Amino acid sequence: MDEQTTSSGHGPGSDATLKQRGKRHGLLPDRLYCPYVVMALRVIIGALFVLSGISKAIDPWGFIFKIEDYLAVWGFSEPRTIILVVAVALSVYEFVFGFLLMTGCFKRMAPWLLMLSMVFMLPLTAYVWIANPVEDCGCFGDMWTISNAATFWKNVVIVMALIYLCRFNRQLRRGVYRPAIQWIVVVILLFYTIAVSMYGYNIQPMIDFRPYPVGTNLYAALNGADSDAGIDAVQMVYKRDGEERIFSIDELPDSTWTFVRRVDNVADDTPDSDFSIYDVDGDDVTGYAIDDTGEMLVLVIPEANRVDIAHTYAINEMEKAITRRGGSMVALIAATPEGIARWIDSSMAGYPCYIAEDTSLKQLARGSMSVVYLKDGVIEWKRALLAFDFATVDALGNGSLSVDSLDIDDLHSFYVVTAVALGLLLVIALTQEFILRLLPEKQKKRLTLQSEKEAET
Repeated sequence: MDEQTTSSGHGPGSDATLKQRGKRHGLLPDRLYCPYVVMALRVIIGALFVLSGISKAIDPWGFIFKIEDYLAVWGFSEPRTIILVVAVALSVYEFVFGFLLMTGCFKRMAPWLLMLSMVFMLPLTAYVWIANPVEDCGCFGDMWTISNAATFWKNVVIVMALIYLCRFNRQLRRGVYRPAIQWIVVVILLFYTIAVSMYGYNIQPMIDFRPYPVGTNLYAALNGADSDAGIDAVQMVYKRDGEERIFSIDELPDSTWTFVRRVDNVADDTPDSDFSIYDVDGDDVTGYAIDDTGEMLVLVIPEANRVDIAHTYAINEMEKAITRRGGSMVALIAATPEGIARWIDSSMAGYPCYIAEDTSLKQLARGSMSVVYLKDGVIEWKRALLAFDFATVDALGNGSLSVDSLDIDDLHSFYVVTAVALGLLLVIALTQEFILRLLPEKQKKRLTLQSEKEAET
């Protein structure tokens, strides 16, 4: 069936019929319809949902923690597996239908299903704004943090735009993809979003929006030193005859001056950190728990109640690998001193184990148990323990594989996966007429009629 004929004739899918239907149901008056407004709203609102969905998909752990924050406020406690499924499903939902809206696919279904999600989100963000149970709603994960008030008013604008699109989106027939092949677009989007989510859950987020991404000088960040300036950032205060003066490390005064204190210049771009590390006696050891020279593996356990003791073999083999190279290993655990003692006893840990706050550890690395590799205090890579298979662990233990060779460029992986998905979508858009000819005639008619019926209903 020809789309142009359908949209301009007097059949059930014609504009005249749609206008009569709009008047009969008391929706927005026809004079408000403007194809340019529809097109602009498709792109803007669709892009917002795409951005919201992909930010959650990249970092599913962050979304899981946010959902658990909400549930804790309301007094609920659900299994982590269920929360994972919900987190991934919501990410996929927002991303896929946002993309469909943006490209003019499923013209009736896309805006109505997005409106369905806003029926829940608008009152939720109103509650969050008024009651302030959490610092931010987590709409865009750690990628973009906005206030609870801004989140609510953003959602008000989105709802108003979706009301307009629910009424007029079908009347703008133009879209990127023909109705008969739009299901192929959905399949590609599903595979892409799930792949990004599973990578972020089992390994680490492909893009790290947190304060300590790869390349951060962790020692400098925790101790308030300028990671770029190094030793030149250190200044000394000396006193003589009641006068205090600041000297750089390279221009120390003679013996007639008396040392008073040390001053560290903090760079403007140094992460603001309340990340503190304590020993079992409660003493602050942040200054020396992390080495600023040599190699170090940092075992990160933000949820001591969720540790899998089966991973202790992998951890101990990694310790062998790093100590063989002259490096060291340390564990940062969100636990009480008694919890630290239980971990040392159950894991037979021969490395120092310290206490840190769970939120700080979740900012450092994702996963219930993960490992961060440092070289001269700088983060080289991060990995959840789920990412290490037995062969890799065994190779580390027997020395056939080095710790520094485990580096994987997560951002490059994101670029590759995204380029493949966008490339497929572009190819389909450019060759859709050819693809339509390859479909069996019966199937082509059925898919076209079904899609057009959906758009006309």
